[in-house]
Amino acid sequence: MELRDLKAFVTLGEVLHFGQAAARQHITQSALSKQIRRLEVAFGGELFERNASSTRLTPLGRALYGDACALVAQSEQLGRTARDVLAGNGGTLRIGFGVATKLLVPAAIARFRATRPGVGIELNDLSTHHQLLALSEGRLDLGFCRLPAPRGWPVLPVVRAHFVAVLPAGYQGVTGLSDLLDKPLAILRRDKAPSFHDQFVHYLAQSGLRFQEIQYVNDFAAGIATAAAGIAWTLVPSSTTIEHPDVITLPLGEAEASWIIGLIRPPGGDNPLIAPFWQTVAELGDPALTALADQGGSEP
Repeated sequence: MELRDLKAFVTLGEVLHFGQAAARQHITQSALSKQIRRLEVAFGGELFERNASSTRLTPLGRALYGDACALVAQSEQLGRTARDVLAGNGGTLRIGFGVATKLLVPAAIARFRATRPGVGIELNDLSTHHQLLALSEGRLDLGFCRLPAPRGWPVLPVVRAHFVAVLPAGYQGVTGLSDLLDKPLAILRRDKAPSFHDQFVHYLAQSGLRFQEIQYVNDFAAGIATAAAGIAWTLVPSSTTIEHPDVITLPLGEAEASWIIGLIRPPGGDNPLIAPFWQTVAELGDPALTALADQGGSEP
């Protein structure tokens, strides 16, 4: 059976008048009669009783009418959903992010959905390494990742982050990492955040510092707890929440101790939500960094 025939059945079942139903469907009465007849052949029985003065549903027609209405409504909803998605007012946007953008991302989503309340947002808290994998495999649409991005990928720099040393409260008088060479260091395991670990290794190589005792932890919270217990000091990103009375912090200001987080995506993405979300983030990001994207000519 065809959907247009079901629509004719639903319309005629509502108005119970061939002339009015034909007018609603913008067809002739004879065309409407043919549509109803096709359905009756398909269902194996008459759907309407018709005489000179009235038209009414048969028992078979009454039994099928509710399901036919539901099918027609579903088909119409499919059309509306398709139009909304293509217009950027529906669908789902899959976004990866990390600790460095924990403030920017919710603000961007709130502003974005204020004008597109029908859009679904799927957030994934992942390291840069795992975001890049998901983006490459089509499991994410956008990612907030440590730069640089893979060659040829559109980039919007949005946040600058840096290392912060978290020290046991007893480490008074420390002014730089050179004062900690003989102290145990707890650092995040590389498999948990490869980009963070590699940035740390690069920083050490640039600084020329060599630490004698290095321990590994599974997350930044564990590193902070290790420092609070006086076991070792640790390094965390500047965006990490540090609220413990038994630690002191030492921000690191060298260029090698900082990095930029950017909004990135693989080339060729066809999700119509990407461009408007990209623009929203550009409005909220660090103007000095987003200007770099303008100079570079990066497109969403």
